[in-house]
This record gives sequence, structure tokens and C-alpha cells, in this order.
Amino acid sequence: MNRKDFFKKGLARMLDFAQENATELVSGFQEIVSKETPPPAPKKTNTKKVKKQTEFLLPEQIKSNRKRKIRNVQFPPGALDETEFLKKCTGCGDCIYACPYSVLFPVFEENLEKHIPRMDVNLNACMLCKDWPCINSCKTGALIPLEGAPKFGQAKGIFEYCINSKTGESTCSNCRDSCPIEGVVNFQGNKPSFSKNCTGCGQCVSACPTFPRAIRIK
Repeated sequence: MNRKDFFKKGLARMLDFAQENATELVSGFQEIVSKETPPPAPKKTNTKKVKKQTEFLLPEQIKSNRKRKIRNVQFPPGALDETEFLKKCTGCGDCIYACPYSVLFPVFEENLEKHIPRMDVNLNACMLCKDWPCINSCKTGALIPLEGAPKFGQAKGIFEYCINSKTGESTCSNCRDSCPIEGVVNFQGNKPSFSKNCTGCGQCVSACPTFPRAIRIK
């Protein structure tokens, strides 16, 4: 056998061997790859909760809670007696918008099916405007011009909350300094007292620096 035939036979045997073992090699390679390659991660599902759309109630849908009285609220200055005022007030809100200090606010009366203007002088004091814009804005006569000063209530001191009771001295006189009517607030020692001429406007309450406030309008 010459050299040329020797190489031909050797190459033929190699090709036969490769062909016979090709299938086995491919399957073995696939097995190795499948072991080394991690399985695909599961698809993430959208777990975010869909927020429920907020429903806003109309004023006439809001029911008032008559079982619990939260505030000592009053009618606006110049209001007629309760029965007549509730009849004549249309709930237009003109007096509320006319107040330069935003003292008045609407309260929905379910039985009347309308908003009635109210005020809470323990929360926001009436400034006793000289021209009474709230009264002048009323077109139905539910609010009438005042003869003299209004009367919303009577200031009462809670001396245990007063700064003067803590210091034992006449440290604070904000209530007297803020009162728009002279002579209503007087001091007996370092303890304030309030005369019957008090209008209950609440300006002394707003001026009181303590918390809880040492003055309440009742």
C-alpha cells in the first residue's frame, strides 16, 4: 500500500467514526447545556391593586350627625330668632362670602334641605366689624341691623390653664388687651374675670396663648 492510499483509508475511517457518533455527541452536548442553563424566570404578574376611585358627595348628600354636638355654634350677627331666621335664610351664602375674616361657614340642615350660615367664636373670633358686611349682604331680611352690640355668649375663664396660675404672677394680660370693649376684662390679683357686658365675640379666646385655651365662650 502506497502512502496515498494509506491516507485515503485513514480519512475514510475517521469520517465513518464521526458519522456513527454524531448523534450521540449532539445529545450529550444538549444534556450538558440544559444542566448549566437556568430555567427561565416566571413572568411577573401585575400585583398592583387598582385604587378605587374616590367618590365625592354633594352637599345635599352629606347627612348631619345630630346625636353628638361637637361645637357651640351660633348664627351670624343680626340673626332673627331661630324660627324666623331659618324660615327667611335661603342658604345663598352671601353673608359667608361677605365676611372679611372667614368667620362664617355653612352647615347643611338635612330637615331644611339647605345650608345655614354658622359661626364658632371659640374657633374663629368675630371681629365686630363696624359696617357689618355680613348683615348688609343679606337680601332676605334673615339678618337685620343691630341696635347696640351683639351677644354671642359669655366668656368664662378656666384658670387652671392660665399662664398666671402657673407662674403665680401677672405674667399675661392678652385677654384684657385684646378685648374690643373697655372694662369687660378685669383682674383680681392675677386672675382675669369677665363682666356681663361681654359680647362673646371670642377675641380673648383667640388671643389666649395657652393650650388648652384658658377661656371659653359659653
